Formats: sequence, structure tokens, C-alpha cells
Amino acid sequence: MYRGIKLNRLIILLATFLFLILSSGIGNAAEIHVQPEDSIQTAVDNAISGDAILLKPGIYTENVKISKDNLTIISESGNPEDTVIMSRNSSDHVITLQADNVKVSGLGITGAIDSYAGIYLSECNNCILEQNKILNNGYGAYLLLSKGNTLSGNVISSNGVYGLFVCPRSDNNLVFNNYFNNSVNAEIKNGIGNAYNIVKAEGLNIVGGSHLGGNFWAEPDGTGFSETAVDADEDGIADSAYRLTNSIYSDELPLVPAGEPQQPALLASDFEIDSTSESSIRSINEGENDGSTEVSPEPASNVESKEISEAFITNDKEVKFDFEKNETCIAYLTFGSKKTVGKITATVEELKAKSSLVSVPVSGEVYKYFNIGIGNGGYATLDNMDNPVVCFRVEKAWIEDKNINEASITLSRFNAGRWEQLPANLSGEDDSFLYFTAQIPELSFFAITGESKIGEVSAKDLESEQQPYSQSGPGAKIFRGENPGAINNTNVEIALEKKATAPGFETVYLIVSMLVLFLYRKMKPEN
Repeated sequence: MYRGIKLNRLIILLATFLFLILSSGIGNAAEIHVQPEDSIQTAVDNAISGDAILLKPGIYTENVKISKDNLTIISESGNPEDTVIMSRNSSDHVITLQADNVKVSGLGITGAIDSYAGIYLSECNNCILEQNKILNNGYGAYLLLSKGNTLSGNVISSNGVYGLFVCPRSDNNLVFNNYFNNSVNAEIKNGIGNAYNIVKAEGLNIVGGSHLGGNFWAEPDGTGFSETAVDADEDGIADSAYRLTNSIYSDELPLVPAGEPQQPALLASDFEIDSTSESSIRSINEGENDGSTEVSPEPASNVESKEISEAFITNDKEVKFDFEKNETCIAYLTFGSKKTVGKITATVEELKAKSSLVSVPVSGEVYKYFNIGIGNGGYATLDNMDNPVVCFRVEKAWIEDKNINEASITLSRFNAGRWEQLPANLSGEDDSFLYFTAQIPELSFFAITGESKIGEVSAKDLESEQQPYSQSGPGAKIFRGENPGAINNTNVEIALEKKATAPGFETVYLIVSMLVLFLYRKMKPEN
């Protein structure tokens, strides 16, 4: 009888142990892969603590809110140049983080304006932001009531208000090996135990130097502390500390270029940028709206030609950018202005092939790929522009050589992971070109295409060809007009299957079962 009671108690204890192990989530962490046509937010909503969300290269146009602890959100490539989150609503933070132990890495983050940040940390603890490019927002990174976070290896540049803002009650945060280049790099409201450098150590820093320590502090006009500081021993560390304005803190080991001035290590060497400027996907101006030459994230090796036009923008007036040098396929861009911003530039890049920031090619016979950028800090949206129209030209020689049906010539815009056709109207011609106009929803990546008169496809086939190419393997799907913000549910289902079949589950179950059997046989009364 006594042994029976003991055995029952043991079984109850083991069952409780097994329940606690299973409910603790051992083996449940999963990887969720997200395509550019999917929604990061939906992936976050479907994730559980411990999951890793991996973003495929491409542009994700959305605002992401993270309120779950212990998540990892990273680019699959590790390259912030090819995996970019662009704010869908410029009057909101691109990423809002309200959770603990979250890692955000390898992402381009851009498009918030005014008082909104590229990444906003509110009451966050022990989060890691690393290897990101946070460009052309109101604030770059904003820390509110957040403690124990680490920012390292980030490029924080061309943000309109501050590069970094730390509120007085954000404590014990570590900021080192970042590249700052903003009109005001940092507004640090003190706090307790924050640090802006680590102990000097050997290692490649963000501007290519041989030592790690603090941060690189540049300014758009080239007069930043790190750009002018003395480095007598040429170790890549300034000989004096950098005192953060209006703060009790200093960067004790600020970085300087080791030898000739260098670009941040995160920047591709063939980008058309200099060491004092960055750009968002919308190809905005360097610094303020001063009419300076615009820069672009498109690799220079893929740019066939480029033309810039300037205009002075006032509220409720028609704006026209004329590209009179005829260096690209674009003749002009017009729109109605909704607010006064002063002098501003527009840039057209005619490309050799599809943009490196676009994940799939367009269907049809391609005449030209091109990018258009305008304005500063996310200006080029329908909040600021009314009825934007672009006029593009197509060579008659190309139409003849390719036997193109003139009526099939169209303009396509890359948006939410797919190409969408925009109606184009023939507006004129000269000896060499046909001219077309098309109304565009917003500025983006574009392609001019046509269809051959020989072997024309049916409307059904054309519709099929217009969908992005499907990806092979798990999670493959072909989009046919569904909500572009919906996540690839196949990926989520696969991730959940991985959780249910994780090896930790079977191992624990087998061990506990064998233990129960062993103890049962040992304690079984002998006949």
C-alpha cells in the first residue's frame, strides 16, 4: 500500500515536471522568413518569444510595432543596403519598440519626418540595435525610459532633428562604434550609467580603422569633431575626448579616420556618396533643401545616366521639374504642391538593369528602368504632392527594332513587392521619340515596357506574367491580387510545424517516459 502511494506521488510529480517542461517552450523557437511582398508586422504578430524573423532583401513599406519580448528581427543578407524598411506613414516611427531583449540588425530604416524616429525605444530593456542604416528621418534613434540597451555598428545619418535622442530616465545604455552625420548628432539628457565608448580594443571599426572605442562624429559640412580631431599616433582614436553638447557625458575614445578619410564600413564602395552624406530610398538631398546634388542608394555601377533639376516649391502652386539635357528617358515631372518648402531638387537615374533594390524583374520587353527621387526627409508622398505626372520618351528606333506595339507601351511601378502597371497616354512625338505621360501614385522604382507584335500573349497570359516570379521551396506562392500586406502564411505554417516537431520535445518526452518506466518496474511489488 505504502509503495503504491509513493508510486502515485512520483507519477504525479513526473507528470507535473513534464507539463512544466512542455509549457516552458523548450524547442519552440522558430525562424520566420519574410518576403518583400509580405508584412513584417504580421510576422511579428504571429511570432512568439524566442523567434527569429529573417527579412529577404527588398523594400518593405510599412510601420512596424514590436511589443513582444525576446524577438530577433534581422536581414537575411546582413546588408542594410538591400533590406530596407520605409515608413508607409511618414508621421509615425518606422519601428516602434516596446519590449525587452529584442535584436534589430542589418536593416535600412528610413522615411519618418518631423518628431518621428527611424527607431523608437519606449520602456525597452536589454535590446540590441546593430549594423543598421538609419537615414533621413526626423530622429534617427530615440530612447525613452529605456535601460541596458546597446547601439553599435550603425550608420545614423541625415536625420533632420537629432541623430540620437536619450531622455533623462534612460540608464545604463551603451553606444559605441556608430557613424553619426547629422546637423545635430545627439541630444543626451544625461541619465545614469550611460556610456558612449568601450575600452580601447583591437578590431575593425565602422570607418575602417584598426581599433574600437567610441563613435565617429561627423557633420554635413565636413567640420565634425571626428573629421577635424588630432590623432598623433594614428591609431584611429582621437587624442582628446568628445564632450557631448549639453550633457554630462563624453565619448572618451572618439574615432577618426585612420589615414585618408574613409566611408563607414557598412557603405558599399560603389555608392555615389561621400563621407559626409547618406540617402534614403527616395534619393533626397544632402542636408537641408539647399539645392545641393542628391545622392542615391543605387550602386553607381548600375547607373547608366543621371540628371538633376531644381525648382522652388510654394504652397498651392503647380511645380514642374524639366530635365532639359535629355540625359535620361524622362522629359519632366509635374505635381501640385500642398505646402511651401523652398528650393528643392529632383533626380532621375536611368539604369543599366533593374534596380538593385528591387527583388523581381518586370515582365514584357523592357525599354528602360529608372528611379526618381525628390525632396528631403520623406517629402515625396501624396501628403505633400497632388496629382504627380511624369513624361517619358521612348525611341522610335527601339520600337521598330523590337517590333513593339505602340499601344502596349506602359509605365510600371514597383510597390509592395510587385510591379503594377500605370496607364500611359501618348502625348506627342518628334523625329526620334514618342512621348508619353502617366500619373504616378508616389515616386518609386519604375520600368518602361512594351509587347512585341509577334507572338503577343493573351490577356490571361499577360496577367500571369505580371505577377512576381514565385520562389521555389517552402513558402512559395504566386500573388494574384491578394492583399500585399498579408504575410506569406505558408512560411508561418512551416515555422509552427518546426516548433511542434522541434527535437527538444521528443528528447524530453523520451527521457521522462523512460524514467517513469524504470521507477515503476523498480518499485513494483515482487510476487
